[in-house]
Amino acid sequence: MSYNYSFLGKNITHWAQSIRRGYAISFLLYSFHESGVFDSLKSLNAKSANQIAKEKKLNLEALQHGLNFLAASDNSIKRIGNKYKLTALGKNRFYSNQVRAMSLGAVGAYHILLTNYLDTLKNKKKYGKDFLRDGALVAKSSVLTGGANYPWVANKLKKLNVDTVVDLGCGSGDIIIDFCKRQKTFKGIGLDISRSALKVAKSNVKKNKLTSKIDLILGDMKNPSSYSSKLKSRNNKLAFNAIMALHEFLVDGEQAVIKILKKMKKKFPGSYLILGEFNKCTHNEFQKMPIYERMHMLFYQEIIHGLTDQGLASFGQWKRIFKKSGVKLIDYKKDFPFRLVEYVIQF
Repeated sequence: MSYNYSFLGKNITHWAQSIRRGYAISFLLYSFHESGVFDSLKSLNAKSANQIAKEKKLNLEALQHGLNFLAASDNSIKRIGNKYKLTALGKNRFYSNQVRAMSLGAVGAYHILLTNYLDTLKNKKKYGKDFLRDGALVAKSSVLTGGANYPWVANKLKKLNVDTVVDLGCGSGDIIIDFCKRQKTFKGIGLDISRSALKVAKSNVKKNKLTSKIDLILGDMKNPSSYSSKLKSRNNKLAFNAIMALHEFLVDGEQAVIKILKKMKKKFPGSYLILGEFNKCTHNEFQKMPIYERMHMLFYQEIIHGLTDQGLASFGQWKRIFKKSGVKLIDYKKDFPFRLVEYVIQF
């Protein structure tokens, strides 16, 4: 297939130096976003490294070398004398959800998997014990990756005529805030096991002026007993939402997820759960995709999940899990970007 060769390079030098370029640019993207360098250049006005360094309180030498590399290796930033100017193309690239998610997730949150890969390979270190991903960055990148399905989910919740939606593992509250902005017909509840996450969510809810519409509660999604009493005052028109959350328990096998669903069915009979999950790929499925289209999903499946003791399931596996759990699959949509599938089940 010709697209493979054009992407990977026609000779060893092309291939090798493309790796070098991508390696450096990936860290520059993350660092320039998180330090505010790109925000400083977002107006498309040319600025010197000295101006940016003073504005954002950055190390001038480190900044200048990074900008020089980016300006000479990519057409997203131009160097004009001693000043740097973000191009319109660069602005579109850097602030796209795809690039922001890659910057925050693959580089910011998960670079630690690769810098510790050799020691992991040699059984000298273990993920979760010797090193750990940055959970806050994971949450931010997940919102950017999964955002395409929010409108469908919010509309489905409205059609189900629910009046209370509980977002399981709400993190910073972005998802439940988005749902409550889209639909005025229900109240929202954000549930998380992390007090620090709920603190951030509370701030975000207040910032969006939704304190009268959204409640935040502490609880463990895999143990409904930890939060069921807090929902007793709600009527039966209850729905739960879980985007890219339940698969994390598959590391202990399908039975671990089946157990959670059975517990929820017992505690909340008749309620709904909408869950969004990645449809795990086979090797043959990956091979049929152009390489530039498969890379995000391949990285997600084999690097992020392969090296962090998490599980993933295919569309067929999720259907089997639902059947074994005794829950009813009433609808699904599987044509979202990034092989995301939304399932609607009833307990």
